[in-house]
This record gives sequence, structure tokens and C-alpha cells, in this order.
Amino acid sequence: MVIVFRALGIVADRDVLAHICFDQNDSNLLEMLRPCIEEAFAVQDRETALDFIGRRHNREVGTRLQRQRMAFDILQKEFLPHVSIGAGFESKKAYFLGYMVNRLCSTALGRREQDDRDHFGNKRMDLAGPLLANLFRGLFRKLTKKVYDHLKKCIEKGKEFLITQAIAPNVITDGLRYAIATGNWGTGTTKRVGVSQVLNRYTYASTLSHLRRTNTPIDRGSKATKPRQLHNTHWGMVCPAETPEGAACGLVKNLALLSYISVGSYSAPVMEFLEEWGLEDQSEYQHSPTATKVFVNGVWMGIHRDAPTLYANLLQMRRGGQLKHEVSIVRDIRERELRLFTDAGRVCRPLFIVDQQTQQILLNKEHIERIEELGEDKKHSEAWEELLNTGIIEYVDAAEEETILIAMSQDDLHNARTVSGKEEMVIQRALRAADASTFDPSARVKSTNWSQQYTHMEVHPSMILGVCASIVPFPDHNQVRLFHLTW
Repeated sequence: MVIVFRALGIVADRDVLAHICFDQNDSNLLEMLRPCIEEAFAVQDRETALDFIGRRHNREVGTRLQRQRMAFDILQKEFLPHVSIGAGFESKKAYFLGYMVNRLCSTALGRREQDDRDHFGNKRMDLAGPLLANLFRGLFRKLTKKVYDHLKKCIEKGKEFLITQAIAPNVITDGLRYAIATGNWGTGTTKRVGVSQVLNRYTYASTLSHLRRTNTPIDRGSKATKPRQLHNTHWGMVCPAETPEGAACGLVKNLALLSYISVGSYSAPVMEFLEEWGLEDQSEYQHSPTATKVFVNGVWMGIHRDAPTLYANLLQMRRGGQLKHEVSIVRDIRERELRLFTDAGRVCRPLFIVDQQTQQILLNKEHIERIEELGEDKKHSEAWEELLNTGIIEYVDAAEEETILIAMSQDDLHNARTVSGKEEMVIQRALRAADASTFDPSARVKSTNWSQQYTHMEVHPSMILGVCASIVPFPDHNQVRLFHLTW
């Protein structure tokens, strides 16, 4: 690991440790890194480190200079390519590698929990767009390889090169047709089965259900139980009831009614705003370890010294329409990190925004009248866009859900406004139950949740269900074992 740092231009042991251990008095972490420093003692400059990496390539490379050049290309283009592949990539990759090692060591020392691989915030869904794009990329690469091979033959045999003979006209067309017709997606080692399917047309509900179906790419014979179980982060994103019996149980899921998959957008506008609002380089983190690390799509972009203001400004911009509605903004106070996501494939769901001072939702009578007007003119999508642009509702993904407090219904918000604490609410309930003249045994049980920190409210509790589960009448009055669905 230290040799990789030296190959990236971080040569001195002190500098390597400064990239990994942000607190120079952390003796436990420094002691854990001691064997790495001792093991790399023989490699003390960048050229030797590059040669060390180049010698371990699976094919023999000639001179020392060629090996160094090849190792440099690997570090630039193939090692952490999402961080940077442009000029000055060494510093960015060194800081990111140091951050990775720091997290690994912190977990080994028991300072932080292991990452949950079943957390829905750590998952991305491939929809038709990315799937077709990847398929086309593979087929186009195949086409260019054929042109290259034809050109090579022409040079070897001294023939004239004709582009019409070089390009095989049916490679892309036939490849797309075969994939869509058979469901065998991709080329070579990346081939997947059952990606395209014949749409179920038994009933209208079965068609909608099939369109909302997701598939986890895990072997059906796998004995691992965790990927099949319901996870806390599935709430509101995935239907808890609609899944097949047998081998595919829990691996084939159905999206909840209001679930939405992010399409993805460019991160450049987000980066512009961050730079305007005082984003500093990672190198400044050594001088101010209490600053907040800022990540965009998993890449450490820099640090910020006033995270609460930056977070509030970003939220305001998203709710005002200056940022895309599907941009996720996660402020992790414990880890002192601000994570922004603009990538495709994140499962989101809409929630009402709650005013934290008044503990009331921002939706009012004027908004409802405006929605009804647009509904009469058949402009339903415009009504939804208007609610998003005016900051009445917003899309929240599983990662951002960890940092907000959601009220289940208006009852929770009413409790927050009218009751001073949980104890007072319990006493009020007990007094009402004791009063025989006002007690109604058939009345719906009211919420006993209490908090004054709500940030959002559910659109409706029934929105956790999928298409088929939501057409079952009174599911909350049936036994669970009778309610579970199969298809």
C-alpha cells in the first residue's frame, strides 16, 4: 500500500501517514500502519515504486523506463478511475486512497460499524437506458475491432483499404435484435440472462406489476439469507408483500407505488455551487481536522468549514429548482461528511416537507385548489412538477432518509404542536380512556409518537405497498399470513 503512495508521488513516510492518519497523536492507528511502512522500506523513491509495480504485470515489459511508463498509465487510467484521470490525478487519488485505508483501519479498531451491503442506499438499479447504452458500447467496440483487424490484414498483404469492406453492417443491428429477442444481454464475460422479458398481459394489474418488477443478480441456489430478507431501508421503496415463492423469494422484488428511479444528471453544476461557497482542497484537511469532508458521487472533492450553512443552502436550492430534484444531499454529522449524489439508479420516494419551526406541512388550501385546476385541464405532470419546484414535496433516497425524521401522519404533527412531551400525552390518553362518557371502543387508535424535530411527512402510509398489494381491501385489518401475495 505504501508503495502505491510512493508511485503516486507521496514519498516520505511522514507524508504517507499524514494522508491516512488525520490525527498525528492517534497511536493505535499509527501502530497498525507500522508493518506497511517497514515492508516498503526497500522502495524509497517514485521511480523504484513504479518499476516495482511494472514488474508485477502479467506480461513481460522490456526496459525499466517502459515498465515505469506502463505502471504510470495503470495508476492514471485503471486505478480509481472515477476519482480523476486528468492532469494532477496523483494528489486526488492519494487522498482518496488514504481515506479508504483510514476507514478500513477504523473499522478494524472497532471505531465504526461495518458497511451494510444490503442497505438500499448502497444499491443502484440498471434501467432500460443504461442497459441499452452498455450493450451498444460493447457492440460498437466489437465493430471497431473488426475494422482494426481488416486494416491490419490490408497492411500485411499490401491491399487497398476500403471502409465499405471493413465495416460489417449488421454487427450492431443483429446484436441489439438478438439481445432483445432472447434476453441474453451483453457480450463476453458480462453476459446476463433474462434481462428482456415478454410483458405479462393477463390483467391490467399484472401488467403494471410486471413493469415495476426488479431482479437482484444473485444465484437462485444461493443459501445466503440476508439479500432475501426485508431491510429497514426498503420502507416505502419496495413492496414488503409482493415477491414470488420458492427460489426467487426476496430476490425478485416489486417497487412501491410512489417509488422513482433517478435518471442521473451531471455533477458539474453541483461542483460550481460548491466552489462558489468556499470548498477548499483536500490538502487543507491536515490543518483543520474538524472541517467537513465533501463528497460528490463517492469522490472526495474537498473540505468545507461551515457545513450547516452549506447544507441549508443546498437544500434550499434543490427545493427552489436550481438543483435537480433527484439530487441527494446527505449530511453525516458523526463522520463529519457531506455526501451529494447525482448518479442514475437510486431508488427515491416523495415526502411532504415539514416546517421545522411550526411543525406543519407546507401544503395548504391554495396549493390543493391549484392542483385541482391543473387536473381539470389534464395537466397532472405539471401539477406534480409545480409541487416539486415550490418546495412542497421532495424526492428522498434511502441514504438521505437516514438523516431526516418522518411523521407518519398529521396526528404526529398535531402532537408535536399541542403536547409538550411524551409524558403529558400518555396522561391525556389515560384520562380519556378513564372517562366512560366519552370513550368510544370503535374509534381508530391515534398515534402515540411524539417529537418536535420532524422534517418530513409521509404522503400516506399505504404507499409502502406495490401495485398488487394495494388492491387488497383493508390489508391493515387482515392477518399478515393471509395478506402475503404470490404470483
